[in-house]
This record gives sequence, C-alpha cells and structure tokens, in this order.
Amino acid sequence: MPPGHSSHAVSQGSDEPQAVSRNPVDVRTISTAVIAGVVVVLFLRFAQEVFVPLAVGVLISYALEPIVAWLRKCGIPRTVGAAVLLAALVGGVGFGVFRLVDDAVAVVEKLPAAARKLGESVKLTRGDDGPGLMQKMQDVATEMENTTTEAVGPDAIRKGVTRVQVEDKPINVGDYLWQGGSGIISVGSEIVLVLFLVYFILISGDLFTRKIMKIAGPSVLTRTITAQILDQIDTQIARYMLVQVMTSLIVGVVSGIGFWMMGLEQAPIWGIAVGLLDTIPYFGPAIAVAGLFTIGFLQFGTILMGVYLAGLAFLIMSLEGFLLTPWLTMRAVRMNGVALFLGLMFWGWMWGVWGLLLAVPMMVMIKSISDRVEDLKPVGELLGN
Repeated sequence: MPPGHSSHAVSQGSDEPQAVSRNPVDVRTISTAVIAGVVVVLFLRFAQEVFVPLAVGVLISYALEPIVAWLRKCGIPRTVGAAVLLAALVGGVGFGVFRLVDDAVAVVEKLPAAARKLGESVKLTRGDDGPGLMQKMQDVATEMENTTTEAVGPDAIRKGVTRVQVEDKPINVGDYLWQGGSGIISVGSEIVLVLFLVYFILISGDLFTRKIMKIAGPSVLTRTITAQILDQIDTQIARYMLVQVMTSLIVGVVSGIGFWMMGLEQAPIWGIAVGLLDTIPYFGPAIAVAGLFTIGFLQFGTILMGVYLAGLAFLIMSLEGFLLTPWLTMRAVRMNGVALFLGLMFWGWMWGVWGLLLAVPMMVMIKSISDRVEDLKPVGELLGN
C-alpha cells in the first residue's frame, strides 16, 4: 500500500472506510471446537437418563445449601442437618401428594368429558349443525362401497383374494399392571438416586473446592484467587436457586388461594401447575393462561369466567416476573431475551419437558462460570443482558 494512505480498505466509488477484522482466525481450532461441541450435545442427548437426574440433584443441592450452611452455623453438623432437611422435604412432599391425590385423580377423570364439552362448544360457536368434513367423506366412502357391492354381488369374491377377518385382541390386564408397576418402580428408583446424590453433595461441603484448589497449583496467590472464584460461583447459583424455589412457591400458593376464592374446582392442583409453569419463561405463562381459560370456560360455562381465571394467573405471574424476581435476584445472573429463548429451545429439544424446566437454572450456572473464567468470558458476554 502506498505511503500516506489509510490502513482501512476503501471500496470502489465510496470514500467511507470499511471495517476490517485484524484478529487471526484459526480454522483448525474452530473446526475442532465445533466437532467437540457436536459430540458433547449428542452424548448429553443420548445419555439423558443419567444426566437429567444428575442435573436435578445438583440444582436441588444448590437450593438447599444455604439452609444447611445456616444449620452448620447453629452448631448442627452437616451430616445431621442435611439428613433432617431432606427428611422434612420428603415428608412435606409426601404429605402434600397424599392430600392432593384425590384432586389429581378427579382432574384426570374429568379430562375426557372436558374434551367432549370443548368440542361441542366449538361446534356450537361455529354454528355448524350439519356433519363435518370427515363425516361427509366417510358417508361418501360408505355410499361408494354400497354401490360396488350391489353391482358385483354380496357373495362375489375376486379370484385369488382371500377374505380376512380381523379380531380384536382382548385386553390383557396383567400387561397393563406390569407396565404401570415397572414405570412406578423406575420413577421411584430415580427419586431415591436423586435424594442420595443431593445428600452426598450437601455433606461434602467444600470438598470439591479444596480439590480444585489443589489442582490449581502450589502458588498461594493462585489458590486464593481460585477459592474466591469458586465461592462466588457457588454463592450466586445457590442464591438464584433459592430465590427460584421461593418465588415458585409464592406464585403457586397465591394462585391456588385466588382460584379457590373464585370457586374453581381442584384449585390446589391448578395452583401447583401455575407455580411449576412459572419457572419456564415465555412458554410457561402462555400455557398457564390458555389452560386456565379453557378450564374456567368448561367449568362455569361462560367465556367471562375463563377470562377472569386466565387474567388472574397472568396478573400473578406478571407481578412476580416484573417486581419480585428482579428485586430478589442479582443483576449478574440476568440474561438477554434472545439467549434465554434459544436456550429454552435447545434444552427442550435435548431433554423434552425436563429440559424446559432445567433450562434457565442450567444457563444461569453456565453464565456464572463463564463470567469468572477468562477463556469462557465471551460466552458470558453473549448470555448477559
């Protein structure tokens, strides 16, 4: 380039300089990273039976860690405090399930009738008293079959064609009981494994922190910085998980009380559903609002009651999302909407419903770690608000 000219490239016919990246691009490094990422994603998807309970156990331990640490300050050993806390948690959940199992069964039993009532309501709304498109097509097919039978004869059978009669296989009650029993055993075993994992994580205390500090090297400065980083990560994730659990409980209790005051049947079940759906950004509130509108319309028979129930759920979840959660959570764990939405899509594709429930906590963990590890700071910057 001749002397006196700018180092920026100039386009033909324009005096405006073009921005040129001076950062070298290592194609081999990028290719290796992409291949490694694809392998990790496929492995996580293939082994979700292992990683979903593991992720659930780690997140539950983060949520319970502040309580165990507080009990430890009160003089209760971690082994005893963790055991008592888990026993209280299991007992409370078991008591709640025992009290609400009848309501849950009633909700399931009402689903077929509710579906039929919804279909009739839609049909009346359209003003379509005649047969539908599928019924008309079936009538045409029946008429053609009758015409063909009259022309050929009822007993005429084409040469080389064997008449086949299909018999319905009787329902084997034993097979259904076996499948249901095996499913219950599988779920129960996973719950037990998660509880043991949570217990061992809680009683381990700072065991893994000390091991990572030892791996970091003999330098006192390096160990001190590593310990500070790990403590900040643990504190941030634990605080976020505790806040998430508390806000879900508040939303569920307030919603259940509001539904009960409005006369909704099985109000505690719908309150729990709203509390769980509140943990899923975007999709959760939409599902809750649509579901409560439908339930209210089916039970009370008026669109206005459906709108009231859906509006109440939307109001409670909006107040929690705009006021309570931002006030309780730290700014450092907030993520931008695009990254959050893409994360929900990714984890939902990976692990289905479990992925939607675990997406935000896992992304918070990834962001907290990325913000404090030098090589991962670009990832934290992409996820940040």
